[in-house]
Amino acid sequence: MNRMITLSAILFAFLAFFSLSACTDEAAEAEMNRLKDENAVLQGQLDSLQKNLDSMNAYNDSVKKSLEKLDMHL
Repeated sequence: MNRMITLSAILFAFLAFFSLSACTDEAAEAEMNRLKDENAVLQGQLDSLQKNLDSMNAYNDSVKKSLEKLDMHL
């Protein structure tokens, strides 16, 4: 019987906590949306930088091959 009362009290405490935190859920959701938007912008920048890096690496490989062809094999 005491366990049932204890469990009921714990359940009531959790429900009270979640009902009281409902007002901050809007602020938390707004912050999550802002962070998601910021993450999307940063991911776009990262993708752009990765494309630039890939392009530069391809150019570097091309230059290396050209220089190897010019090598006189002294």
